[in-house]
Amino acid sequence: MYKVLIVDDEMLARVGIKSLISWEDHGFTVIGEAENGKQAYDFYMDNHIDIIITDIKMPVLNGIELIRKIRAQNDHIKFIVLSSFNDFEYVKEALKSGASDYLIKLEVQPKELLEQLKKIALTFKSEDALEAQLNKKQHTSIKEKSFLKEKFFRDLLYGWIRTNYEYEKRLSELDIDLPCGNVICLMFYTDSMKIYERYKEEEIHVLNYAILNLLNEIVSEYKYTFAMSTKTKQFIIIQYSEEGTEEEDTIKRAHQLANTIKAAIKQYLNLSICVSISQPVLTFNQITEAYKQLHAIHKYQISVNEEIMHYQDFCKMNQNIDIGGLDIDLQKLEDALRLYDDIEVEKELVHVRQTVEESASVSVEILKGYCSTIVYLLSSRKAKNASVWMTQQLKWIDKMVGKSDFLDWMTYIQKEWTKEQGDLSENSRVVTAAQRLLQANYATDITLESVANHLNLSPSYLSNLFKKETGEKFIDYLTRIRISQSKIHLRVQDYKIYEVGQMVGYDNEYYFSRVFKKHTGLSPRQYRSKQRV
Repeated sequence: MYKVLIVDDEMLARVGIKSLISWEDHGFTVIGEAENGKQAYDFYMDNHIDIIITDIKMPVLNGIELIRKIRAQNDHIKFIVLSSFNDFEYVKEALKSGASDYLIKLEVQPKELLEQLKKIALTFKSEDALEAQLNKKQHTSIKEKSFLKEKFFRDLLYGWIRTNYEYEKRLSELDIDLPCGNVICLMFYTDSMKIYERYKEEEIHVLNYAILNLLNEIVSEYKYTFAMSTKTKQFIIIQYSEEGTEEEDTIKRAHQLANTIKAAIKQYLNLSICVSISQPVLTFNQITEAYKQLHAIHKYQISVNEEIMHYQDFCKMNQNIDIGGLDIDLQKLEDALRLYDDIEVEKELVHVRQTVEESASVSVEILKGYCSTIVYLLSSRKAKNASVWMTQQLKWIDKMVGKSDFLDWMTYIQKEWTKEQGDLSENSRVVTAAQRLLQANYATDITLESVANHLNLSPSYLSNLFKKETGEKFIDYLTRIRISQSKIHLRVQDYKIYEVGQMVGYDNEYYFSRVFKKHTGLSPRQYRSKQRV
């Protein structure tokens, strides 16, 4: 029996709700009543409750305050709010605070109340099933531990672990035993033109999983070596050496691993990659510097077509080159594109051109490398035309013979960017930015509120603008992306249904299956079976 508490400052209203249905016949029991939020809260502190049916406007502590107070301590309890015709703003606030649904106080019908209660009961059953599934996997499943381990190494790369105490504590929690020798990092991108030619944009994520699985198989043969994908199409390997290992031997071991990875990706995926290798470091808080070295190497490596490049080689090649603030400008350009700050993008394109124009001696090969980086960065904003646009620009870059060619190309890129942005209205630009955020982050818990906050807009304004510009609601657009991606995962891999749901932003398997069926007419399992017939 699910236990119900009825809260209303009017006795007749409480009696009316209590008398509407035969509670026990449907699996519910009313265990108490309260005439205001404070009484309800005190009752909650002494009793187990599953569902609270509460009025909004009450003395001492109103319904919204009650919901917030209990919700801060207990995610299990579900709320149904009672409202009047003129209480809609309060209803919205109650739903935002955690209420499951609402009923019009003077028009409540037995059938309507029962439907809402049954809907909540289904939610409980789904949550219980999920909790049982998690408990069955004991305290930390293999997958969860793998996720936490990857997060640990990401935090090392980003420099977010700052004290030796925190480092040792997390090693202990994850049961990871690491030596105190040299640490070296490797990185490669799968961003070549062949990727764009052979895979659709929505299939890139699936390719990412395939490469990461292959990497994990390879590094399992190497002691104290860990692989991860820090973002789509970027892969990092962190390799530890035993204490006392010479730096030269650490570098040699990393080169051996790089060659193994290159050969495997060529054999199984028919892709060629360039691997960057950092300088060995001695302490955990120096790993973030090694990560920065990898990015510096990569920006240069793609221009000289070196398949494997170590940081020492990179330094030798660049020791006499004057590039001023070009690396800084390109980092700012990447940040502006990531944040969809189109005005800042235009400024940084101007800065890049100006920096090169004022530099005394920059080799053509270096310039070509930076051009390729700019093309790669800007391609993220070209949507379906990315492949064609990149091909055109790379052909142009290949023909460059001097600094003046670079300046002419940058002038063209600036004008093209300005024109494209000018062709968009302010409203279109905002909605396009929102769509790109959804496309890049659909697998997270992204919401209307988080996107609106990112764009410095109110959620209601963005919601209305999105519908006006696209003819589609914000949540419908996000759902369409998620369902489309889930179809790919269901077709090409044998992931469990709950794993597919988590990959596209749904933590609850039951809810994911319900949404999937609503949009496709089939359950995820039925869809997978039908695709494989």
